[in-house]
Amino acid sequence: MKWVVSGVIALSLAGCSKAPETSAGEPDIAGNSVAGVAFDYSYDLTLPSSRISDLQEEHARACERLGATRCRITGLRYTVGQQGDVSANLSVKIAAPLARAFGRAGVKQAESVGATLTGADISGTDVATAAAATATERTDVSAERARIDRELARVDLSPRERAELRQQQAVVQGQANAAAATASEQRESLANTPMSFDYTTGRGTGLVDRLQDAGDTALGSIGLTVTALLWVLAALGPPLVVLLLGVLVWQRWIQRWWTDLMARIDRRTGRPLVTARDTTSAS
Repeated sequence: MKWVVSGVIALSLAGCSKAPETSAGEPDIAGNSVAGVAFDYSYDLTLPSSRISDLQEEHARACERLGATRCRITGLRYTVGQQGDVSANLSVKIAAPLARAFGRAGVKQAESVGATLTGADISGTDVATAAAATATERTDVSAERARIDRELARVDLSPRERAELRQQQAVVQGQANAAAATASEQRESLANTPMSFDYTTGRGTGLVDRLQDAGDTALGSIGLTVTALLWVLAALGPPLVVLLLGVLVWQRWIQRWWTDLMARIDRRTGRPLVTARDTTSAS
């Protein structure tokens, strides 16, 4: 009994002294390579337009601080509309075990500067099943390639049979290359997770925020209307000015000269002078 108790205590101490398989500093998340699921993260953030560029830059710096092996920026867009509203996007690829923690930290950073999370989409694709099918395909292709190699090693093959085997070998090699590329893509999707942050102009989702957004939209519409009127005036202004000057010159000088000229002509020809006023009275 004494030796049994001593053995149990020794085993207990050995189990307690064993180091954990994962470090305590890692996030409490199972990596995609373990789960066999490739995830895609997308976050929609609404905040005042003046703060979008700074938040986008902060998220980009957070990715760069992780290093190129764990996070890479794959896309960055920043657009200003005619009404002054801003829409922007940041796309990254991050190591799968860090994706959830990175997204959560990015949302907290956005909320700290007044942003509102208006949408989040985390979708997953079962890569494990497809990877198993790819592995089976690669095994079958390898077996077929080995069979063709054994046939080509025969010395009693006719030229026609050898040519057919060479064609089969080329087809099988193409299948092997395609299967290898598919397996590489599957490994990449499990190891690195796409993540995007979409930024739009706004204040939030409450009633007061919506009223303020509506006011901003109304002001923007007024600005567009005024701008359109100015464009119309700029396009039609010079022709209208020329037309008004022509009418003024006609009324001030040319019309009087024309009336006198017609009166002299009528006196010489003996015809009575017919003016616009006489024509109106007769009618």
